[in-house]
Amino acid sequence: MAKAKHIGRIICGTDYAKRINTHIAIALVVYTLLLIFIAMPALDSGASIIPFFMLVVLVMAIIPYFRSLDRRWQAYMNDNRVFDGLQSRFTKDRVKLWAATLAIPLGLTLFCKISSFSV
Repeated sequence: MAKAKHIGRIICGTDYAKRINTHIAIALVVYTLLLIFIAMPALDSGASIIPFFMLVVLVMAIIPYFRSLDRRWQAYMNDNRVFDGLQSRFTKDRVKLWAATLAIPLGLTLFCKISSFSV
């Protein structure tokens, strides 16, 4: 059972930095799996290595966003000032995280499917 952590006048039942870190780790795995199993078949161009190179580039491109989100929450938890609306910030960041995680691979797949029909 997690003990309450006292930050200023706010008592948090759990550490938001740990929670967002868990979401980021799972989101990175889901993002990569969606790219591998959904987007890469749409990009498949025979024996070309370009889709695999794009996979590496797309994973490397999302990591700075995930890392900045993690650093921001580490800073929130290390700061002794009182934060109003920490739960709402956490919820907004979590929604943005999962929206990006799902929208980028699915949008790329949709774009590839639409562009292949027009060719």
